[in-house]
Amino acid sequence: MKKRTSRFKNKALIAPGLSLLMTASLGLSTFSPAFALENLDDVGLFNSITVTRNAREAAKQTKSSQWAPALTAYRQAIANASNSPESKDLFYGLYNAAFHLNDWGTAAQALDTIFETDPSAKAHLLAEYGQVLTNQNRFDEAIPVLKKALVTADADQNFLPTKIRELMTKTETVKEVPKRELTQEEKDRMIAEVTPRKIEHRDMVHGEDVNVQHSANAKSFENAYSYCEFIGICVYDGYEKSSDITFFHPPIANFKIEKILKGPKLNRTFPVRYEFHDKTAKDKPKDWKFSDDIMPKKGSRWLLFTDAAIPTNGAFETFRGNFGRMEATDENLDQIYRVIELHRGQQ
Repeated sequence: MKKRTSRFKNKALIAPGLSLLMTASLGLSTFSPAFALENLDDVGLFNSITVTRNAREAAKQTKSSQWAPALTAYRQAIANASNSPESKDLFYGLYNAAFHLNDWGTAAQALDTIFETDPSAKAHLLAEYGQVLTNQNRFDEAIPVLKKALVTADADQNFLPTKIRELMTKTETVKEVPKRELTQEEKDRMIAEVTPRKIEHRDMVHGEDVNVQHSANAKSFENAYSYCEFIGICVYDGYEKSSDITFFHPPIANFKIEKILKGPKLNRTFPVRYEFHDKTAKDKPKDWKFSDDIMPKKGSRWLLFTDAAIPTNGAFETFRGNFGRMEATDENLDQIYRVIELHRGQQ
């Protein structure tokens, strides 16, 4: 003992002076536990399937002296354990892997955690702690620790190997997930997963059935907003009378723009081709005849949707004929404002 103690007087000889001591306490690369490292789907003594899998992978790599993957696996196990009490022994494995990789920063962190969770362990790991301090060039701290370690070297040489064996045993101990009765919801879901899915019958929809220019299904505020360049609230101001007004040759109705909801600024006078159908009619209704009563009341307010913001042949064409001309009721106004809000910023 005196011969070893004398080496502490020269800092350069501290690490070599530990050779015999550390060989006895850290000769773990040859440690080969006779455990079958199976990838069992159980919670183990760590009470976690994930942590147990990580720990078993670390043990497998340790047995093969593959220290880098062992270190990674121990780190993953510790991270997934979230500082649970069951995981404190993992730091012995982390230290062991770090020691063999000369990763003294990780080794120091592992020992600090061991001392924090089990203060009594520090007295048995003085040699390991002293070597970590030495290799971090913390010689002033290392010297008194190593002096104490030499006093108890024989008594403590099996402490760390024993801890590693206990960790290996703990890692390989199987603890099944407690069985419980499935809830009705879980049973129903399991039945649904294996039951052939029944696809309900659906009628085929032809393309013409959704054509915006022809289908009744396409007459909506959303389509009117999307396909029209101009939308406004307008006041009816009469129509241009003519002797040849028919169902398919409507009059030109004069409106005055009260408020533009979409589109460019236009002249307040707004002539509109006053259609009597939605442009899908092939025949006029039986007994249909034009009269002043068909036209709206002068001064009434209307929502007008026009395909283009410029007139064609002196008048604006409304979207889908008479569908693009709606009374400006509270309900209709609320619907168009709802659509405008959905498209805000896209105009």
